[in-house]
Amino acid sequence: MELRPSRGGSAAVFCGLVGGLIGLVGGVLGLGVLSPETAWATHEMDHRFTISGHVRDQDGKSVRDVRVYAKDLRDQTVEPATSYANGEGFYKLMLHLHNSNLGDPIQISAIDERAGVNEVTTIKAEFDPKDKHSERQATVNFGFDPESSGSRAEGMLGTEETSKLWAYGVGGVLVTAAIGVAVMRARQRQASGVAKRRGKKQV
Repeated sequence: MELRPSRGGSAAVFCGLVGGLIGLVGGVLGLGVLSPETAWATHEMDHRFTISGHVRDQDGKSVRDVRVYAKDLRDQTVEPATSYANGEGFYKLMLHLHNSNLGDPIQISAIDERAGVNEVTTIKAEFDPKDKHSERQATVNFGFDPESSGSRAEGMLGTEETSKLWAYGVGGVLVTAAIGVAVMRARQRQASGVAKRRGKKQV
């Protein structure tokens, strides 16, 4: 991004003041000075991978102040990101990923002994490398989600899974019954044949 000075050089003066302020703050805090290119790249759309979601307890209630931590398991040069759930249990964090990080395993953990939250999950960084305008993001929820029909604290199966198992069970019963009938008929035929042969011998 190129900055062009406006009339009177006000833009140049402003950039100089901002650069000096960043350098002063960085020197005081021991953080070093970030170049304009680095600071801008961190905020470019195709360099951001946002992860967000909610943290809930086993009763489905939002939990606040839970620390959520994310890191790239393959690329150790990617700096991990940390966030904390707000009063509604919502968190949002950002990893600085490039196109070369497509498909990387990303580990996200939410651990808080006080709230009884201790979950770790892994997702893949999925996005379109050619798309530099859409937000690259993923949603990861922790705890029991009352709005999700496939999630049950007691370990119950969702409606779809239950229907499939019911269909499979009925099908298995029908197949077993058919095999049993076939075996019985075969035995009856065999017994009938033996009886006929015995009757002919006696005559």
